[in-house]
Parts: sequence; structure tokens; C-alpha cells
Amino acid sequence: MSFSKPGEFHTQSAPQDATSGDDDAPQELPAHFPLRDDLQFHHRNDGSGRVVLEDPAAGKFFRIGPNEYAFIRFLLETQSAAKALHRCQDAAPDNCLTTDHATQLCKWLAGNGLTQSAPQPQAPSGIAGSPVLRAVSAVFFWKLPLVDPDRYLAKLVGTAGWLFSARAMVVGLLVFAAALVAMTGHWDPFFDSYTNLFSASRWIWLGIAWCVLKAVHETAHGATCKRYGGDVHEAGLAMILLMPIAYVDVTSSWRFDSRWKRFHVTMAGIAAELFLAGVALFVWYWSTSLPVQQIAAEVVLLASVSSLLFNLNPLLKFDGYFALADATGVDNLYTYGQKYARYFGGRYLLGLNATAPQLPSRHAVWIKWYGCSAAAYRVVTVSGLLAGAAMLFEGAGIVVAIGGLGSFVVMPLIGLWKHLANLYQNGTLNPVRLITRVTLLVSACSIGLWVTPADWSWTAPAIVQYDPPAVVRTRSAGFVDHVHIQNGDSVQRGDALVTLRNDELTLRLMDLQKQVAQVENEILAAQWRGNSSEMGDAVTRRDGLAKQVIEQQEQVSSLTLRATTDGKVVSRILAVIEGTYVEEGEEIAVIGREDSKRLKVSISQQDARQANLWRDQPLRIVVAGHPSWNARIERLETRAALTPPDPSLLAMNGGSLTSVHAADGEFELCEPRVNAYLPLDPQRSRALRTGQRASVVIHSNHQTLGQRLTAAIGNAMFQLKF
Repeated sequence: MSFSKPGEFHTQSAPQDATSGDDDAPQELPAHFPLRDDLQFHHRNDGSGRVVLEDPAAGKFFRIGPNEYAFIRFLLETQSAAKALHRCQDAAPDNCLTTDHATQLCKWLAGNGLTQSAPQPQAPSGIAGSPVLRAVSAVFFWKLPLVDPDRYLAKLVGTAGWLFSARAMVVGLLVFAAALVAMTGHWDPFFDSYTNLFSASRWIWLGIAWCVLKAVHETAHGATCKRYGGDVHEAGLAMILLMPIAYVDVTSSWRFDSRWKRFHVTMAGIAAELFLAGVALFVWYWSTSLPVQQIAAEVVLLASVSSLLFNLNPLLKFDGYFALADATGVDNLYTYGQKYARYFGGRYLLGLNATAPQLPSRHAVWIKWYGCSAAAYRVVTVSGLLAGAAMLFEGAGIVVAIGGLGSFVVMPLIGLWKHLANLYQNGTLNPVRLITRVTLLVSACSIGLWVTPADWSWTAPAIVQYDPPAVVRTRSAGFVDHVHIQNGDSVQRGDALVTLRNDELTLRLMDLQKQVAQVENEILAAQWRGNSSEMGDAVTRRDGLAKQVIEQQEQVSSLTLRATTDGKVVSRILAVIEGTYVEEGEEIAVIGREDSKRLKVSISQQDARQANLWRDQPLRIVVAGHPSWNARIERLETRAALTPPDPSLLAMNGGSLTSVHAADGEFELCEPRVNAYLPLDPQRSRALRTGQRASVVIHSNHQTLGQRLTAAIGNAMFQLKF
């Protein structure tokens, strides 16, 4: 993503409207009003007569109409607002500015620092200028310039400028379209490449891919701008609403006389990423290497889906917004939309006597829709990001969310309160109507939350197991002397699996047997001498030693691990454990029947607490390479645990569950989870192998938005242990 000066994916700040001054402007024109000599003008060739006014010192651009341009041109010659207006009236008496309009324009010029004696901007005072609020805003909005790429882009355009031509962009889009066609019929295995997307190893490659793609994206923006004669003096990183983005400043593209050149600059980054997404799709299609296919799938995800959802979204001031503004010729689309959204909220929601803003007549209808849609989308996006921060970052996230509420909710409400107070003092506010409207609005929103259905679905990881699994564990410690079977072998009850060697146990048995023989000799000697007392004592000791021999023989016999049931052996360690030392109770293998298996599902505590909403619903089971099917939960454990349901589900092994080292050296989950079990019929049991990973799609029904919001807040409080 690139990002424009006010906040976009490439810094292409839309020129501001020169007629957006206050309505209460003074009525007298200043006699002496000199403008700065370094101001520059760029004429548009779209037939509208509009001109772009450039402030080179501040790097800002302002759109002005033909009448405003004539007034400013005469103002530069005469340095007097009154004389400039008189010259305009002489040149075009039927088509010139009014005195009020000229006064507003002078105030606007001074306010934007375009005059020789422009007042210096003052720091905001009051609540808006408080250090706390500025610190909170810095968390959500900041920009870090890193490099001046102008010289490097000039060399790149000089050697490979054809890569950033309009034809090259069309070719890149055709490559992406061709890749989509080539993938027809292969999308299911392609989506299987995202099975373990959240594993630690893949996150590293995702980060690398993101950096490379953003570098290509911003280079495409900057080089295309440079190719048309623009300047690109800034590139870096920025944060917008907790989203990190890369940006390059191509504000100079507003000098271009053609809006289609600006459109090309705007779309160059997206087109470059889509080209790379097409190449990655072809790589996935032709490759037989799983790691290569996974990396290609990650590139496709970042270069196409995320780019289209964010960069091309016109409701955010990113590439899509500027492309729409250039395509329609409405340079101040966001400003117009914001003005109408404020008017709509005040007039139709609060019942205020607001005046409708002036909109371009040709685009007035869809600008109204755009303004309201962008305002609603902004509310939803900010709410979602703040809620996500509170959920993901726990205590720090709660602090960030509270700061965001203060910045995005409390401060606008304070401003609205002051505005309403001014209206009341002026006698233009009807308090009864306002209170009635607000009450109805809050009631409608509350009712909407509690009646709007919010069916939800999420995915839980699962593993295929035998049902029931016969786990073979060591009963004594020792060295693995011999492995009699291999992974996947079929065995019968009593067959030897692994033989251990424990010299200490064997020597102990021999010593006990020797002691028994010695006591037997003592019994014979006592019997020969006729000493019944001595013989009774020896018999008692012999019986005790005989029991110890039996117990020791059982321990020695247990060194040979045998199958406890008929079935197939599954073990990941049989091929590597010979000659190694194993502890008592260590798992060696699992034996089970191929026609009797189950799915062990790992469910988060939050989802388990809401089991009544989904436990009786059919769950969709997804296994790579197999058609999906529906099944129901057979059993849900009542307690959560940190013990991993299976090692293969951990992110370190390619699964999706994160883990940490426990005190005993083993791995445990980062948060407790609950296990659930789903039975498999004999046909599916034979089709799936034990240890195969699966995904269970869980649907939650009969829940409203209000219930979900309440549950989310409750879960956040539970996580924080409030």
C-alpha cells in the first residue's frame, strides 16, 4: 500500500478547494494584499478551465476555478484585492467574482499561508491541543520518512522506463487474467496451501513477501510519476489506524495536465502487484514443490486479495479513492462527501436547520451516496480496529482502545456539543426536537443490535485419531535394543513391537534368583538338622523373595513392548529410536483399527463457553484432498488444558496452534483449549490416515449483534481477569 500526503497509499494529496472558506467572511477587501512570488499554476486540459495552484514551499496543491484564477492572477500583478476585483469586472463583467466571494478567497489565501504576510499557524489550544490527545493520535497516525528516492527513480526510468508505461500496465493485468483462467479447476488444492498459514515459519515468509511487494508497489508509483516528469522526494513507512503501510510521495502528479496521467500513477502500484500475483499463480500451477507452492500462495494473497480490499477501496483515501477522483474529474471528492455526510447527519438524524452544501451538479447524486457510505465505513472500520486492538493486545490494547475512543468518539462529541450550544444561544436550536431525535436514534440502534441476526462461523484445527486409540507406553526406562515393526505395519494382540534393554533390572532379577537359591539351601540344611524353627524362618524369607522375583520378572518382561490389540501401528519415532534411551511412561506408538477413527478438535475457551449455540449444529469437516462433509460433536470435554491435543497441530510442526516451552521442557499451548470429539464412519475412517490434519468449520446460530458484542466484552474482561 502506498499513501498520500493526507493519508493514502501513495502521497498524492488531493488539491484543496479554494471556495471552502467560512460563510461569515468580512465584507471589505484589503487594499494591500501581496501574494508570494513562488506560487505556480498548472492548467488542466480537460475543458473545465480549472487550474491547480502549487505551493512549492509546503508541497501543497489547491484546485481553483477559472474565476478564482483570474482574480489571483490580477492580484499578483496589482498586490491589491480591490484593484484585482476591479480588473476582473472590467475583463468579464458578466462572469466574475462577487465582492463576498473575493473576500472569502482572500481569507482562504491568507489562511493557507499563500500571502507574503501570512500569519504563522498556532498550536491548537484546549482539549484538542492537550499532550495526552496528541500522544494518543500519534499511536494511530504517524509517518516516518526514510529515503529520498528521486535520484534512484530517475536512473530506473532512464534504463527501464518502458516497464512503467501504460502498455506495460495493460500487459501486467492481462497476465493476471490469464493466470486466473489457467487456475480453473485447481482452486481447491490451491486454497489447501493456506492450511497452516498461521504457523511461525510461514509468518516469516509472509513478512518477507510483504516487504518485497510493497517495495515493488511504491517503486511503480514513483517511477510512473517520474516518467511523466514529476518529482518524488519522499518514501517511508506510516501507521494509519494501527495498520502499517508503506508510502511514496507523488503529490507532484497534480502538476500533470491530464487526469489520465494521474490515474496511471495511482493505479501503477496495484497493477504491478497484480502482475506479480499472476506470475505467482503460474509458479504454483507449474511447481511440484510444496514449499514453493506455499510461498507462491502467500504472494498471491498479499498481492491480490489484500491489495484489492485495501488499496482499491474508494471509501478509504488510498489508491482506489484517487483513481475514482481522477476518473470522474471530482478532485475534492472526499471533501464534498464529508461535507454532505455532516449535513445529512445534522439535518436528517439530529433535525438541525442545516444548509445543504454546494456539490458539482453533474455528480451530486453519487457524491451524496459516496459521502454517507464513506462515513459509515469509517465508523465500522474504526470500531473494528479498536475492538481488535483491545482483544489482541490485552492490557495494552485496552489502553489503546480507550485512547481511540477518546480521539474518535469523545472529542467529536465534545465538538458537536459546543456546536449545539452555540446554536442554542443563537436561538436556532429546538431542544425538544433534538432530544426526541437523539432518543429515537439511540433506541433504534439498540433495537437493531438486539434483533439483527449475527450468524457466525469460524474454523478449529483437528487431528484424525483411532477410536479408541491404544497407546503403547514404556512401563520401564531403558535403551531401545531392537525395533520389531515399522510404522504402518499391521499387528495382532501380543506381537512384540519394541525390545528395551535395562541391565540394572536384569541384574536385579539375577540377584533375587540367587538369593532364592541360597534360601532353598538353608531350608534343606535346617530340615536335615531337624530344626523346625530355623526352617520356618527360611521358608518365610523364600516366599518373600519369590514374590520379588515374580515382580522383577514382570518388569523385565515389560521391556518387550507388545501389541495390546489387533490393528495398525502408527508412530513417528519407530525409525529413529533404536539405540536411544526412553523414560518410563513415554509414548512409543498407537495401535488402532483402520475402520474405527475419530476427529479430535481443539476449541478455544471462548467458543467452548458458547457451545450451546453450536453444539447441536452440523459442523463442516474439511480435509485436504477429500470432499468436505458434515458431522456432529459426540463429546465435549468440560475442562480446558494447556496440553497440546496433538504435536502435529502446533505451529512449530506446521499446524496453527501457538505454543511455548513449559517448565518441564515440554511444549504447552499459549492459552487453555478444550477438546471435542467427532466420530467417523467406517468408510471415511479407511479413507483418512491417522495423524492427518483437518479443519472443522463451526457455525453459530440464533445470536444477535448485541449478544455477540456482550460476549466479546465479557471475554475481554475474562482475559484481563477483571
